[in-house]
Order: sequence, then structure tokens, then C-alpha cells
Amino acid sequence: MAKEKTVIIDDTSEEMTENILKSINICFEAANIKTFKILEDFVAGGYEEFLAKILVYLPEERQKNAIQKLPEEIQKKVSVFLASYSNKKNSDADVLSTVGFVLKNADFYGAKVTSEILGEKNAIFMNMMREKSKDLFSVNPLLSMNLEYYSVSMEILTNLDGRSLQKWLREVSSDELAKALKGASQEVQNKVFRNMSRRAGTMLQEDMEFMGPIRKSDVLESQKKLIEILKKLEERGDIVIPSSHAVFSDEMYL
Repeated sequence: MAKEKTVIIDDTSEEMTENILKSINICFEAANIKTFKILEDFVAGGYEEFLAKILVYLPEERQKNAIQKLPEEIQKKVSVFLASYSNKKNSDADVLSTVGFVLKNADFYGAKVTSEILGEKNAIFMNMMREKSKDLFSVNPLLSMNLEYYSVSMEILTNLDGRSLQKWLREVSSDELAKALKGASQEVQNKVFRNMSRRAGTMLQEDMEFMGPIRKSDVLESQKKLIEILKKLEERGDIVIPSSHAVFSDEMYL
């Protein structure tokens, strides 16, 4: 006996189909509106909280001036957030993250802002600025940290792995290295000597001993040149500097 084929009989009328389609549209639209409302509320609330965190970073007088530039309704909402941040400091992590985001998007951050401050200043200026950056922290934490972070010193060598340090040593002048190490810490000197052959290390130590008195400005200029070589090697991808000390990292405080 032959099997009967299954036949589906469409028993939905045109009217029923229209009603179902209307119901689908109504349900979808309700969810659609709710989705947009959630996003709108998030943007509005986040925007105002975002502004409040930026205001925390500003001195009090500048806070007032900035708030006055906002629409009146926004002023009230931002002020509520700001009041809740009464215990926050301009150096708090979430404040730094917010301000860092704005400054980075304004292209006034990291190596660029440091370069704008230091320009072509000599090594003495750069060294003193690096030391002074800690005193400037309370005035502008991000600016101070960028200065300290990007105007690197010879101490960065202590964080290099042996392979990277040896690549750098092949690029530097022995005369510049001898002068630079005269003003470096014992830890830096030891790290350099450990990554040289015994003969090369002995010759370098002899150069340093017989160099006699040397001006601090000359030492700092030599250090500056050697750090520039380090930066170029990192830019080319020839060496790796641990991320916590990376010369060109743009991910700080974001």
C-alpha cells in the first residue's frame, strides 16, 4: 500500500495573516523603542558623569568657568555628579583615565606632548625637567607622568633583556658610552659590563678611568644620544622594552 504524502493545508486567512503581522510589528517596535531608550539614557548619563570626572581634574576656578559654558539643564546634572565626587582627587585612576582619553583624542598626549615641552632643549634642561616632573604632579598629574615617562634616563637599561642590550651596544659609540656611564648608577654600569665581552668591558673601564674629570653637561649629552639610539631601535622593532617602561607606549592611563 502506497504511503500518503503529507500535505499542509494553509488555514490562515488573509485577515489572520494581517493581524499576526501587525502583532509582530507592535512587539518588535516596543522592543526597538526600549533599546533606543536604554542607549539614550546611557549616553546622557555617561556624558554627564564623563564631564564631571573631567571637571575634577580642573582647578576650582576653571571648574566654575567650564560649568557655566554648559546648557542650564546639563549644568544641574553635571553638578550633582561633581558633588558626589567631593572626595576624588585629580590623580584618581578613573579621573586620569577619562582625562587621558580626551587628551589622546585631542592628540596632546604621550611622546607628542613631551616633545612639545622639551623640544630641542639640551640634556641639562631635560634632566632637570625629568626631576622636576615629580614636583609638578599635584598641578597636572598626567602631564607630569608623561614627562617622567617619556624623557627616559639611563636607568631604563636595567630593564632590558640581554639580547636587546647587546643589540644597543653594537650601535653606540664607545667614547659616548664611556662618558654616559661616568654619570650612570652602579646598577646601570654593572648591567652594561655583564653584557659585554671581558675584553670589551676591560677596555671600556680603562677608558672611563683615564678620561679624567668630565663636565656634567657632557655626560648628559652623551646619555641623551644613547637614549635616542635606544628609541630608534625600539621604533624599528629591533629590541623590546618591557611595557611598564616602554618609550613609545600610548596606552598609559586609558
